[in-house]
Amino acid sequence: MATIRRSGQGWQALIRKKDYLGQKTKTFPSKSQAQLWANAVESSLQISTQLTDRAPKIFQEAIDLYIQGPLQTHRSGHNEQYPLQVMSHHWIGGVLISELSIRHLALWRDERLLKVKANTVMRELRIVRVLLDWARDELGCDLKSNPARALKIRGVSDARFPFITPKQKQQLLLELAKSKNPNHKRLTQLALTTGMRRCELLAMKWTDLDLSKRLVHLNRKDCAAQGLSSSHRLVPLSPKSVALLKHYPQTSANVIELSIGAARHGFDRARKAAGLTELRFHDLRHIAISSMWADGMNALQISEASGHKDLRMLMRYSHYALGYGG
Repeated sequence: MATIRRSGQGWQALIRKKDYLGQKTKTFPSKSQAQLWANAVESSLQISTQLTDRAPKIFQEAIDLYIQGPLQTHRSGHNEQYPLQVMSHHWIGGVLISELSIRHLALWRDERLLKVKANTVMRELRIVRVLLDWARDELGCDLKSNPARALKIRGVSDARFPFITPKQKQQLLLELAKSKNPNHKRLTQLALTTGMRRCELLAMKWTDLDLSKRLVHLNRKDCAAQGLSSSHRLVPLSPKSVALLKHYPQTSANVIELSIGAARHGFDRARKAAGLTELRFHDLRHIAISSMWADGMNALQISEASGHKDLRMLMRYSHYALGYGG
């Protein structure tokens, strides 16, 4: 049995298990929170976490099965995997699914808010909501309702207003040109002229292009909340992007021959060398779309190029007032 005792202004839970290698003590504001954590840890020690054909009994088993299964087909699966792995090895991973309640998730939320921003926790909670729905509907887990859908988190506006000057853009491309692989510079050039996402550019093949008609056919997976289908769209290409594509050598099936990891590392190295420490690759999409406004394109034309179906989201990506143009 765990020991719950007073510790300063709070309550400390102490796990007395010789074979337990995880965190053995943790302090909480209230005694009930300390007891909740202790019960979750002890329940994880009593149940084998070996995956079998039976329905998962503890939360960690459901998380591991979700990572190995549906997450592999998600558009942003590689981004969702890390927070799920962290949760799997967290104390909440040892909670019995049949006992998982909003109290457990609220305690997990409060702990996360001490380490990351509220919007990060909101994104992680959305992943958990989909996971628990899947565990209940597909695996037959003993879960009468989804407690994650009842939990609320008050986020804050994280809208960004990225802007780089022509000189900064030139310096960024100069640093990218120093790479042994010319695809790093090509990837950023196309992002700035098309407004396409990094995953779309890396997946684009030469057979998807019709340069004579200035079109590219994109096939993009939908997010987990929309199902496992894919969306197809024809994207008009700007004269600048067509000129770049005609100049690139067709040495492989993909227009940009880079892995996601290599593309991320190459851009991060170049932006830091250029002194643009706050710039993110996705900011290039904001910059490109704002340039489209400055070039005189209307909302319909820009939405066709960017893929935005919601005018409000399109406007969030547009910062014409910041002085883009040319």
